[in-house]
Amino acid sequence: MATTTTIDLWDEPETIDIGKGVTMTFLRNSEYLTRVVMTAEHDDFEVPLHYHETHDEIFRIVKGRVRYTLGEPGAKFKAWSRLRATTRFYTPEDGEIVIPKGTAHSVFVEAGEEAIVEEKTAPMDEDKEIFFRNLFAAGGVTANPFAIMQVFYHGDGYPVLPPGIRFLEKGLVTVLGNYLAPLLGYKLKYDATKLKKH
Repeated sequence: MATTTTIDLWDEPETIDIGKGVTMTFLRNSEYLTRVVMTAEHDDFEVPLHYHETHDEIFRIVKGRVRYTLGEPGAKFKAWSRLRATTRFYTPEDGEIVIPKGTAHSVFVEAGEEAIVEEKTAPMDEDKEIFFRNLFAAGGVTANPFAIMQVFYHGDGYPVLPPGIRFLEKGLVTVLGNYLAPLLGYKLKYDATKLKKH
């Protein structure tokens, strides 16, 4: 009889390095899920345009300023355009920033700017932590596209492609992440079916 190994995320390192001068801490017993700390030594920090279908994201800036580009809320099957987007800097004075599910968004912090950002989701669950742990275990946003698409497929993430057509973006993630990545030997480090739930 085969045994299944169960991983408890709470036994994994609480803080991980996600880039030069940048760490992510998974918060426990907090209303927020993650805290990203960018020191003065970090390079440009950028999260490319993407969206989620099952979770709203809620951010707050604890320190510094962070540039967010937010697409038209709820826009589906429309070409994504910067004409229908808002780009601005957010600071601690802005409080919580809610990014509704389905809304294209990107994040940027210029090199050398110190910043601290906390994030949670609605609904709140361990899915986002699994997504982040898999993404950075694979090498982050600069990893092999098959590995990234596999993480996106299993983690409710979709890149925004230039035409902005949602079914093409979903198709790309499904084909590369669900079919081709496993055929090429890519595996998620953290399989949601083998994780202890809290």
